[in-house]
Amino acid sequence: HDGYFSDAESPAIADEIVRHKVDILLVAMGTPRQEMWIDRHIRPEHARLVFGVGALFDFMAGEFSRASKRARSLRVEWLHRFRLEPKRLWRRYFVGGPIFTMRILRHAVGERLWSRKRLTRGRPQSLPER
Repeated sequence: HDGYFSDAESPAIADEIVRHKVDILLVAMGTPRQEMWIDRHIRPEHARLVFGVGALFDFMAGEFSRASKRARSLRVEWLHRFRLEPKRLWRRYFVGGPIFTMRILRHAVGERLWSRKRLTRGRPQSLPER
């Protein structure tokens, strides 16, 4: 499928995937849309492996150039992509990225606090002095 369809067509697309008995499904709608679509519409019976591949097909088709090997090794390919499409990607990188990072940190800190409370809950309290 070419990937251009409305939300109302999603159930029919998912049914089509099941009919074709797909082993590997590559979803290239862009982040976070592809991840949300996969979460809402794809189940184990749809495919054995499911990947959200973002701009993979754009790179393969030569629509966009990849970042240099140096940029990729430094893990700043996102900066190259931002330079190519600033109007489309600024919100993802400079608003969504920090929000996502804060949510992850909040979750990690919350988990640590919760597990620490759980560990200390069963300990006996110190006895009062005589």
